[in-house]
Amino acid sequence: MTGLQVGKGQISTNVIPLVRIPPTYPMRAANRRIEGWVKVEFTITKEGRVKDAVVVASQPSSIFNRAALKAIKRWKFKPHIVAGEAVEQRAAQILKFDLKK
Repeated sequence: MTGLQVGKGQISTNVIPLVRIPPTYPMRAANRRIEGWVKVEFTITKEGRVKDAVVVASQPSSIFNRAALKAIKRWKFKPHIVAGEAVEQRAAQILKFDLKK
């Protein structure tokens, strides 16, 4: 497993999403043709659900944060298995906001 060390232990960037709900593009950003990204860190529960999601970085700042958090909280992941049992794990995901050209 690959990862990076930050605050609360190992942050996995190698997680397997089973359900991905795409974020809703904020109308203000779409009207102004603004694109960007949001990095969210969160915990994947034993059941594969998302909890404790927080934005740790975004560009441009704050414009897409709410949409990214709302979407990622609805995602479902393959639970991490250790010694035959599902365990919680910390993860990070970057959501990109690109306008279709």
